[in-house]
Amino acid sequence: MDYILLLFAVICFAAQFAFTKLYESAVRQSITTSLVMLAVTSTIGFLLFFAVSGFRIQFSPTSTLWALALAVIMIPYYMLGIKVLSLGSLAIYSMFMMLGGMLVPFFYGVLFLKEPVTLGKGLGTLLLTICIILQAVLPAAAAGKQSKGNRGIFFLLCIVIFFINGFTGVIAQAHEISAAPVAEASFTALSCGFTALLSLGMLLLPLKEPKGASIKAALTKKPFMIMTALGAAAYTGSFLHLMAAETVPASVQFPLVSGGVIILSALVSAFLFNEKVTRQEWFCVGCAFLATFLFAF
Repeated sequence: MDYILLLFAVICFAAQFAFTKLYESAVRQSITTSLVMLAVTSTIGFLLFFAVSGFRIQFSPTSTLWALALAVIMIPYYMLGIKVLSLGSLAIYSMFMMLGGMLVPFFYGVLFLKEPVTLGKGLGTLLLTICIILQAVLPAAAAGKQSKGNRGIFFLLCIVIFFINGFTGVIAQAHEISAAPVAEASFTALSCGFTALLSLGMLLLPLKEPKGASIKAALTKKPFMIMTALGAAAYTGSFLHLMAAETVPASVQFPLVSGGVIILSALVSAFLFNEKVTRQEWFCVGCAFLATFLFAF
């Protein structure tokens, strides 16, 4: 039963990336439309985890600070994510994001928490490093029509997303080992609430772009339905992930989810969005999938 929950979590996370791509296609990508999406999806996340917490959120000074730090990181994370998807392949974007979520917390654990390095994790790290290097030097464009300049920007932003998603994992790790951490559901509700408030606050700031037209475009029927589906997919996946964590060891859970999302996102990219995924990129996706499982040993 717990592995079925993980399977549905993988589907939800892959759907999250697909809905982000659809939202980018439905509206003109801008700071305003990104902030609207973030406000809507974070509100959905807050409501879901507020309910999961029994409509009572636990507070502690340390947890509140870590939740605020996570909210601050989530704003560039989502805004850059939409920009990346306007430049290149969903398959490569999701690969970099999931790999960052594994490698950065891994190095944090090794360097600062003195966690042991196993043979499997060492080999997995080497394989993932090869994947990233290959993506940097491959001449073929993921989307088939990228200019050299756009491909360079796409790869650079993927690296930034790699580290940002990795730091979200570091924050979650730091919260877990902090003094008197609150329950994970309360922590997620807090971070979602802060993210929604920060996004709404930023929408009140003066911007060079015409905010009124962008907000109106983002809140029309199709984009709003996509945002709602995106928020539901993202935070339902997080909830299922949290439920499975009660019985499935983290060393098994995270490789299964990361590897599954990388493969499923590549399939969605190729067959749903008709994006050109080259043979070299399929090779990188396959290596990344294998590397995630090496992390379990």
